[in-house]
Amino acid sequence: MKRARTICLLLLCLTLTGCGGGLLERSYSSVTPHSAAYRVGEDEDTLRAENYQELVNALLILLGEHSEDGTVRLYGEYPNPMALAGDACVEVQQETALGAYLLDYITYNGAAESGYFELTVHFSYRRTAEEQASLVNATGPEALPDLLRAAVDEGRDAVAIRFGYFGADGANVLELISAVHDEFYPPEETAATPDGEAAEPAQAIEASVEDGAESAPPEAADPSGAVEAMAAEPTPLPDLSPWQVLLYPDSEQPGIVEVLLHAADE
Repeated sequence: MKRARTICLLLLCLTLTGCGGGLLERSYSSVTPHSAAYRVGEDEDTLRAENYQELVNALLILLGEHSEDGTVRLYGEYPNPMALAGDACVEVQQETALGAYLLDYITYNGAAESGYFELTVHFSYRRTAEEQASLVNATGPEALPDLLRAAVDEGRDAVAIRFGYFGADGANVLELISAVHDEFYPPEETAATPDGEAAEPAQAIEASVEDGAESAPPEAADPSGAVEAMAAEPTPLPDLSPWQVLLYPDSEQPGIVEVLLHAADE
């Protein structure tokens, strides 16, 4: 009995000191995203940068928050800080996917202060904050088919997708979209008649021209042979493709793809 009591006391001591409980211990760490451009004081619209890339990053932070106005303090010595600021604004608006998708233009001004150059910017948007928030994030173009099918099934007018990595192949993106489009609107059905039977465009146009020529009075005939020219060159059918595809910032390596969805009969 005495030995059993001693063993119990030892086990109790080990538990209290943390030994023997290692299997239940867990360690946690908090990872905070680091931004080279960070906020100055308590002013949420004032950021700081110490080189050109950090200046671009600061503008992208403001853009990501859909800020209309912001201030960036650029530290360091630069021969022409206004020219540097202009280059950064142009890059954000024209060469980044989010800038190309959201912005109409950026206006900016600056002044030299003690120890830094203070740049003030104004963003003019052609997209609302709601449209920016509705961007669908995907790791890559491989997600396009499922997202497009879901958008069509939900009856949406449009869908805009932002890729997790920049540099998707534009030709591949268009091929994927075209394949899904053909699932809903097969090419052989785009020229179908209301009865569901495929029409023969050239014959239909020729027939209408012939009927018109027979019913027209002789004096209304065109002596120059315009009727024959119309029969020889039938009017092409309108493009019934219901989707319009927009790629940002360009068609070669888009970071955002926007597909405008419309009903085939529109």
